[in-house]
This record gives sequence, C-alpha cells and structure tokens, in this order.
Amino acid sequence: MAVIVVHKNEAIDSVLRRFQRQVIKEGIVSDVLDKRYHVSKSEAKRVKIHELERSASRKRRRAKGKPRTQVSVKKKMF
Repeated sequence: MAVIVVHKNEAIDSVLRRFQRQVIKEGIVSDVLDKRYHVSKSEAKRVKIHELERSASRKRRRAKGKPRTQVSVKKKMF
C-alpha cells in the first residue's frame, strides 16, 4: 500500500508526483488493470502461450538479421 507523508509547506504537486511514483513502483496500477476482468485458468494459459510464442518469434527475427561473430586468432610467426 502506497503511503506518502506530507511534509510541512510542501506543494501539492510534489506530493502527487511522489504518490504517483510510489504507486507505479509498487505495481498497483498494473495489478488493477490485470484484475479488471475475470479470466479463467484456460484463458490465462492461452494468453500466456500466445505471449511466449510472440516473444520467441521476435527473438528469432532479431537473431536472423545479426551475423554471427567469429573470433579470429592471429598466430605469431617466430
């Protein structure tokens, strides 16, 4: 739970900014958005699988464009 102590002679704007930062840091907004609607276990599982597939395809696309780096070793001729 986000608790903010208002200091003496502190502007309301700064108090609101501190409160907003604290709420974001604790993840309250994301929890509220996640729990806005009831999601069954099967639906949650389906969504999670879909997200994993999307992230895997993104990783494949990113890796596809990158050439593999090769380490070259120079030998000294003495």
